[in-house]
Amino acid sequence: MSSLTVEEDQKWLPTHVQVTVLRGRGLRGKGKHGTSDVYTIIQLGKEKYSTGVVEKTTEPEWREECSFELHPGVLQGGGRNGGCPAGATELVLIVMHRAHMGMDVFLGQVVIQLDKVFHESRCVKNE
Repeated sequence: MSSLTVEEDQKWLPTHVQVTVLRGRGLRGKGKHGTSDVYTIIQLGKEKYSTGVVEKTTEPEWREECSFELHPGVLQGGGRNGGCPAGATELVLIVMHRAHMGMDVFLGQVVIQLDKVFHESRCVKNE
């Protein structure tokens, strides 16, 4: 009787990543009355998505989703050096204040290394 084994080429690898931007907390007020008109830019590689603007707040709620296609092999350990484009494993979220005049104002950002989340995470892979 043979035992079941999962070989390297049969491991589950995601083809897409779905991102949900729920809310922001404790953001700096850059507009009038100490509030901001806030939006988030989500970027993976060269692909970008922008949430809608939530006006006059420092505690915005978006509850918006977007999905990005992952380059083949990007999460197999060779993503950074294996011919994938630069930034293919970095999910970047940038929070901005929309300025009515002049340039929008940077409020903050976070970079999530998807390869680390996938390989080191103890949570269910669809979380």
